Amino acid sequence: MINKTIKALMTLIAISSLSSFAYAGSFGIGVSGNIASVTAEGSETETANTGTENSVQSATAGNDFAFGSIFAEYNFGDSERFTLGVDWIPGTADVNSKTLSRTDTATGDSSNNNQAGTRKANAEISDHITYYAELGIAGGIYAKAGFAQVDIATKETFSGSGTVGTYPDKTLDAWTYGLGYKGTFGTNGFYKVEGYATDYDTYKASSGTGNTVTANLDVVGAALKLGYKF
Repeated sequence: MINKTIKALMTLIAISSLSSFAYAGSFGIGVSGNIASVTAEGSETETANTGTENSVQSATAGNDFAFGSIFAEYNFGDSERFTLGVDWIPGTADVNSKTLSRTDTATGDSSNNNQAGTRKANAEISDHITYYAELGIAGGIYAKAGFAQVDIATKETFSGSGTVGTYPDKTLDAWTYGLGYKGTFGTNGFYKVEGYATDYDTYKASSGTGNTVTANLDVVGAALKLGYKF
């Protein structure tokens, strides 16, 4: 998280410095309100609670939520045809709207870890940073593409007997694409209405007991952005 925060600050400094030598452009900062839907699907391959064969468990998850973000950007040229920026989302959100639960019974196989009990799992996303570029098309309409990073923290509990391994937290990369409309108000104010989709890299990890998990995460959302340009 610290490394990504440093990267964001360095990007903000770089964007701010553009205004010192690019006379025809403008620097802008602002906030945005977002509504988004996250979907995830994945599978876990267990080796510790089965006999001689692996057991594959599959699940889907999803959540709808609202959140805010802070952004800074530099617009090139009087017509603001091209824009570079960074957007940071503070706070956290659960991947699934409810915690998934599964109850296992012991196999009686002494060569494996007998895991008799209830496992509960969810995942949390946080510290989301997007570096983006916007290209004006016509009449205030723009296309957007960006590179994003997000922290994924696993939330797992187990009540029962036996040994259960947990999965590590990871940082995932993603590509985001969007389409929006930009307008102005007052002397230096501007607004954006934007729809976007973000495709994250696959989460892959192994637990301490040799189990493996893979999961795919996708987000679609809409944003209203309000900003001030200098």
